[in-house]
Amino acid sequence: MRKFRVVLVEPEHPHNVGFVARAMHCYALPELYIVYPKRDKVIENSYHTAANSHDILDNAKIVHKFEDAIGDCACAVAYSRRIFGSAIKHTMVQNLGDMLPEDGTIALVFGRESCGLALEEVNACTFQCEIPVPGLMSLNLGQAVAVSLYELCRSGALANGEGRAKRNTKGVAETGPATIQQIDGFKKFLDRYLTGQYHDQAWRDSFLNTLLQRLHPTRNELSALFGLIRNLAHKPARLEREADRAAAEKADHLER
Repeated sequence: MRKFRVVLVEPEHPHNVGFVARAMHCYALPELYIVYPKRDKVIENSYHTAANSHDILDNAKIVHKFEDAIGDCACAVAYSRRIFGSAIKHTMVQNLGDMLPEDGTIALVFGRESCGLALEEVNACTFQCEIPVPGLMSLNLGQAVAVSLYELCRSGALANGEGRAKRNTKGVAETGPATIQQIDGFKKFLDRYLTGQYHDQAWRDSFLNTLLQRLHPTRNELSALFGLIRNLAHKPARLEREADRAAAEKADHLER
């Protein structure tokens, strides 16, 4: 199973560490490593930019050696736009997902804001990855992490279980197509309340069939259309149900 870890090498601005934690939280990545040879208190001032992500900072691991951050990983990706005389494979961020192993921990390694990663740190990794930027500037550390995680998510390298936060789908429109039964119910509803030239007209049914086939409405879209027409007709669903119930009782009484 594939697992991702974000590694920051000697970050220089605490607020950037907070922004990194926030990006990690958005993509459901909990594992943050920070490499600092001498300092241990590197995240104390990072919390104010880590909205809803304090747990990532609380559990971040501070290590003193670079190899301690990537040594147990199956793969490490060094993010840098500098061209090094390195033997490791270079790729662009949009192509990275296809190169990653399917199993093991993958370290996503980001360097210092002022000078990035050193050559020996890049050489210790499996791949070097570049985020394309047309000018001479480079992205802010938090931006670079966010873009990288987005591309991994977009490419499918971050699977549903990890990298995609659980969504609250309550109230979200259903994407399934409306059923034949639902469409038939919609037509019967119109037939019940249309009057004058719009009632019992063959061209009306032909028009509705053509329109609905072209629109391919989802279940919630058809339901919304129901509600709109009910509102215009001043026929709330509650009153319609009561009318249906009364009609059914009348039919039952006549059968007896």
